[in-house]
Amino acid sequence: MSVKSSFFFLTMLTFLVAIGVEAFIWVNERDNVNAMAKQNAQEIVQGFKQLLILKSDSFKKQALDYAAWNDLANFTDTKDPQWAEDNLRASIVQFGIDGMYILDQNKKILFSESNKPFLEAIETLIPFAVFDTANAGLLHFYAKVPQQGIIECYVAPIHRIDETIAQNSLAKGFVLIVKHWDEAFLEELSGYGIAEARLSAIQNDDDYNTVHEIPLSGIQGEKVGTLYLHIHNRMSEVLDRYGKKELKLTIVHTVILMIVFALLIAKFISFPLRDITVALNAKNKEPLRKYLLKENEYGAISTALCESFDTKEELEYLNKNLEKKIDEEVANSRLKDRMLFQQAKLAALGEMLGNIAHQWRQPLNTISVVISKIYLDSQMKKLTPQNLEDEIVKLRSLIQSMSSTIDDFKDFFLADTGKVLFSVSKCIEESIRMNDGGIANRDILFCVDCPQEIALNTFKKELGHVLLVLIHNAKEALIERQIAHGEITIKGYEQEHYVIIEVSDNGGGVTDEQLPHVFDPFFTTKDPTRGNGGGLYMSKQIIEQTMQGSINATNERGGLFITIVLPKDEA
Repeated sequence: MSVKSSFFFLTMLTFLVAIGVEAFIWVNERDNVNAMAKQNAQEIVQGFKQLLILKSDSFKKQALDYAAWNDLANFTDTKDPQWAEDNLRASIVQFGIDGMYILDQNKKILFSESNKPFLEAIETLIPFAVFDTANAGLLHFYAKVPQQGIIECYVAPIHRIDETIAQNSLAKGFVLIVKHWDEAFLEELSGYGIAEARLSAIQNDDDYNTVHEIPLSGIQGEKVGTLYLHIHNRMSEVLDRYGKKELKLTIVHTVILMIVFALLIAKFISFPLRDITVALNAKNKEPLRKYLLKENEYGAISTALCESFDTKEELEYLNKNLEKKIDEEVANSRLKDRMLFQQAKLAALGEMLGNIAHQWRQPLNTISVVISKIYLDSQMKKLTPQNLEDEIVKLRSLIQSMSSTIDDFKDFFLADTGKVLFSVSKCIEESIRMNDGGIANRDILFCVDCPQEIALNTFKKELGHVLLVLIHNAKEALIERQIAHGEITIKGYEQEHYVIIEVSDNGGGVTDEQLPHVFDPFFTTKDPTRGNGGGLYMSKQIIEQTMQGSINATNERGGLFITIVLPKDEA
């Protein structure tokens, strides 16, 4: 993705996040408002129930007043129709009800008045049989009338007001008040503004309307209908209207800002980056000239690029010469390594000559004694052929021994032609024998601990040369520091897929400052006339480069402790 695309993407993402945050806040507020609206709806339902009670109180009071009227009690006995016409007619208009009925003890209608035709046969709508003359309580219930809806009924038992109602006293009759819940009554209930009352649920896709149900119970407690309260959630409606408006404004603002940002990005990022890209691809500074005088980042970049173009040929020239210089340095490094190896070989050769001289000294003395004896015997006329033959045999034996010594050293210092399988113990013994010159007379003791069965398949002569260097350095340290009862310990053992050889002495080791540098080229702790520091460096190169192992040095057990780790090569 290009830089300009990245900027545009990030800008768009920022605005989308802003829109998302605003939408989240809106949804969160809407949830809170809905929760408040739900609680408010519960309060509205309770308030509507209180309204129904208040509306019914007048009907209840009317029924109770008529039931306690002494003249009405007398009417149930006399059944005088004229009295009923004079005193009861037009009561429904006066009290705003739809039907009023007076029943005697036998639940026979003595007087009836209604303004709805279907209420004229009230006995078919209400089960008079359940009216109990022994029950002095007021009955309030609802009844469902087919095709007419719901009627609300109050039934009050008639008693004389001046008589005491005993537990077993019977009512003289009943006053039945009926209110039809027609559309006009429901509109009246809805007109109070609390909720819209309906006897059936209205199918409405409006998300802001909630419906709450109030069950209507019959005379025996059965459910005969349901009053549906439709409550409009005005808070959510207002919030949504406001939120949608704000969201639209935010989207419009976002689009405008994105266009502005796109133009700004094009002017201050896209076009400059395009010119810089063209200049880089074409290696031409012409597209950058218009930015050179600007004191901003593009001016600095353009200046740097133009300077880099101006120095292009010089850099190419330097690169070519750099490769040549690197080759020269590598050649010099290789030459230095060859010189170090040559010096190490010469040092080893000098050590070898000293060892040969030491091992030849005793045979040469013996040869000199034998020759002197032959000469004296010849002068004294005591030299017999047998004596001469015996002495010649001795001389031949000594010469053969000296020749064998030369062969041993010659074979030891010959270059390896390849990997061979050899015993590590025998390689250690040969290295010790090559270093034997002067050790016996210096009170230096060798301690070798290496099982005969440990073998390696690698370069034997190279390993022998490394051991020769390590033994020589240990011997020199013991002699130089005049250590009484000097010891050189060589231990070999196997560990998983490796053979480990440890060479240590009790010659005091090196200082902590010198220890990290013992394998560096030209580093030595000896007098400069006695060493050039190439032995250990060459040993490290042989172990790590040729034999793929590792070598390190520490100060332990009163001297320098060298550890060689070599991988087993089963091939």
